[in-house]
Amino acid sequence: MVGVPLVCCVLVAAVVLLDAAWYVAVPVVFAVSGGFEWAWDRYANRRSAQPNGTDGPEGH
Repeated sequence: MVGVPLVCCVLVAAVVLLDAAWYVAVPVVFAVSGGFEWAWDRYANRRSAQPNGTDGPEGH
């Protein structure tokens, strides 16, 4: 039973790393989502400011 402490140590290390990864991943996801919303808003505003008439169904 020499490998039991090693397995326990590896499991604890994996859990700690996964826990730390959550603390990093959650703010990253929020930042990426907020950046996408900001960029999409800018894109939509710029697109709606162009009076080319191709946005609606009647545009040719």
